[in-house]
Amino acid sequence: MSAPVSGAIDLSGRRALVSGAARGIGRAAALALAREGADVACLDILDCAETAGLIQEMGRQALAIETDVRSPEEVSAGVGQVLDAWGGVDILVSSHGILGSSRTPLPELDLEEWDRVQEVNLRGAFLLLKAVWPAMQAQGGGKVVFLGSIAGRIGGVLAGPHYCGSKGGVHALAKWAAKNGAAHGILVNTIAPGPIATPMIAGEPYRPDMSPLGRLGEPEDIAEAVVFLASQASNYITGIVLDVNGGILMA
Repeated sequence: MSAPVSGAIDLSGRRALVSGAARGIGRAAALALAREGADVACLDILDCAETAGLIQEMGRQALAIETDVRSPEEVSAGVGQVLDAWGGVDILVSSHGILGSSRTPLPELDLEEWDRVQEVNLRGAFLLLKAVWPAMQAQGGGKVVFLGSIAGRIGGVLAGPHYCGSKGGVHALAKWAAKNGAAHGILVNTIAPGPIATPMIAGEPYRPDMSPLGRLGEPEDIAEAVVFLASQASNYITGIVLDVNGGILMA
């Protein structure tokens, strides 16, 4: 039986892999994990060298790996690069994502747009999980944090059906992984942000008064929740969806 854990969060020696780390929530999560002592591999289809450089300035190890999460070959190669360099992955944060058009009426939403959002948001999450799963099993456990969305909980604030469906799928995938990973010490949880002020929602009509707290969320608000779920402080938590939305959804 594992004893309860107390004390300050300490991720020293932990090897983290964060997707979508070039900007937004992924970048904030990568930096917050490094702040607490983790070495961080930054994956993104965009250039994430700047994020990796900031992590190295903290005295941590960092990798910047260009990866298209829709591609099984690229995900396998990216995760393989981390495993070759560090020998394992203790923390996976699947934080990549795209919104897609939120204003296209359902009858006009074509299959290409639907598939594009599913491929990035849901297929990408699955491919990352699949790639790290054997390593986490072999080493006796790990922490997985998926970025879902309030859209997957309530059918969207302003998001379209393709985004809502993809994030609902992420929530369900995480629950499957939590059930099947428990015996191997793999703890899997999801964070469901509300509207967060990132480039992804630029130009969308989200308003501060949508939340009782009177503001949109910042990437750092989500990053702190990532740190909690990745740390020893959450060692008896698996299979949850943690709502971080300023009170828009109180469930």
